[in-house]
Amino acid sequence: MALAPIHLEPDKLSHHARQKHAQAHWWGNDVLPSLICPFMSFQREWNAGAQVDSTTDHCLCPEHHHLLKLVCVHMEYLEDNELVICSCRPAGIQLVHWGFFPCSPLAPTLAVSLDMLEFVSDLFVNMAPNEQAWAAALTKYLKARGHEFATGDSLH
Repeated sequence: MALAPIHLEPDKLSHHARQKHAQAHWWGNDVLPSLICPFMSFQREWNAGAQVDSTTDHCLCPEHHHLLKLVCVHMEYLEDNELVICSCRPAGIQLVHWGFFPCSPLAPTLAVSLDMLEFVSDLFVNMAPNEQAWAAALTKYLKARGHEFATGDSLH
């Protein structure tokens, strides 16, 4: 699903604004659509109870292979990882298959777990100017993972 193009007059934009516009176009029309199938595959495996294998299979294509070092942010800890990437196995696709979202499309140095992103999304949806945002997000996050509270919303 491509984003609708935004028509801007290039001569009226600053260099920085043109770069940001090009970056948004690239992410919306190329990067994110390329991650949909790997994400759906990850979701199917995860929902079926399969353990996600985070080992890297080495590609046998004739392309130049590059070793990429990055930090993966889990809910409970940080983990140093290495990926072998090439044009047929880009970093973003491998990371989404592992259950992570890359911080950049080509050579990310950081990837955040999809669980963490879901939690942060819930937090911001519930974040109103009150003290209950954190509790509401945590309750929803834990409930979605099968943790029920005997007294209802006991974190609120």
